[in-house]
Formats: sequence, C-alpha cells, structure tokens
Amino acid sequence: MYKKLLLNTIICILVLLVSCDNGLKHSEKLTSSDTVPQTSPPIQPEHKITDSIQRFIVDDYPVTDEMFGFVDNAREIKSGPIRSLDKAWFSNDTLSQTLVFELYTDFHRSGTFHFFNNPAPKEIIERIELHTDEGEIASEKPKEKFFKGFLYAAKRISRSYFTSNKELKLGDRIENALKIYGKPDKITVSNHVKTYEWNFAGDILYDGKTDLMGKPLAKDNYGHQVLMFFENDKLIGIILFNDIP
Repeated sequence: MYKKLLLNTIICILVLLVSCDNGLKHSEKLTSSDTVPQTSPPIQPEHKITDSIQRFIVDDYPVTDEMFGFVDNAREIKSGPIRSLDKAWFSNDTLSQTLVFELYTDFHRSGTFHFFNNPAPKEIIERIELHTDEGEIASEKPKEKFFKGFLYAAKRISRSYFTSNKELKLGDRIENALKIYGKPDKITVSNHVKTYEWNFAGDILYDGKTDLMGKPLAKDNYGHQVLMFFENDKLIGIILFNDIP
C-alpha cells in the first residue's frame, strides 16, 4: 500500500512539471515577435508650408446670399432700353444709398458698388456694366439717363446693411480708409472728386516671387481692388472688385 501511494505521488509531480513546462513554452510563443506585431513608429505631422507674408480678409457687406432671392446669376432689371444683368440691387430711402452686387457663379461677388442716390456719382455709373436691348454694352449717356430706373426697382432693405464689415460707410473721411488700407496705389482727381485706388494680390494665385511692396495678400482670393471716391473730403462711393477664377 505504501509503495503504491508513493508511486502515485511521483506520477502527479511529473504531470505538474510537464504542464508547467508547456505553459512556459506557450507563453513564449505569445510574446514572440513572430506572432505579436511590432509597435509602429509615431506618425510624423504633415509638413505645412508657411511664410511670413501677412494676409487680410477682404471687405464685404452683411447682405447674405439668401437675400439675392434667385438662383445663381439669372436676374435681370430693365430701365428704358437699358438692362442690368447678373446683378442684385438694394436701396434704403432714409439713407438715400444703394448697394449693387455683380454676381458670378455660386454668388461670387465679383463687384460691389456702394453709393449715394442723389445724385449717383458719375464715377460709379461709368464703372457699372449695363447693356442695351441688343446685348451690347451701354454707352455712358444712356446709362446716366436711365440710371434712376434701377434705383426705383432696387429692393428696399434695412440701413444696417450699408456699413461694411470693416465698418466703412458713406460720409467717412479718408483717414478711416487709410487706417484700413494704408497708402493708396493711385490717386486721381476729376470734377472735384478724388479717386483713391488700392490693389492687392490674392493668395490663391500668388507665386511667392512677385514683390508685394510690403502689402498683405488678400486671403482666399484671386486678386482684390478697392476704389473710393471722395468729394469735399467725404466718401461718396465705394467699389470692391474680386477677381474671378
């Protein structure tokens, strides 16, 4: 009996030793480089091209695209034999001011005109492109003659829309414009009206080589021009041009 008990004990010990050995081998297999993937190196951040050229957001008016009230650029207004195409006209009788937006695809505001109504500056009228019934570009005299018809047809909106996002408004003095845009690129005088002009390259097409003469780039823009018209040192008209792609 004693010998049989001793034999069983030895067998149990041997079984335990074999089991432990197999467990260690199994554990080694789990930690082997053949079965557990190596830790990937950290992802390097994407290299971003940066430069020291200053950008600025071009000025605009708080009129929304929804206020245009039509799809793309399919609007037409007629005054006598003269037509206004691809434009939205807004006016305020209290201020006696008008805003005109010249629209491109997807409501891109290629031109914005802001001016007094009585009288509308000749310098503004000559720069708004209007057409004849035959589709030709209208000449200056018929444009001036029938221009008031477009002002009557303009949609009336609140006076709050007639201050730009950069807080420029008609009646301002030149000092306000200079604080925003700096020294103008060009100044001309005609019929007691001074025209100040600023031109800015757009950062979309900038080649990184052209000398900007210390001026900032127009952000998210193909090119931007600003014209302001002053009479007796007061702002009577603003034009904002944004180049199209």
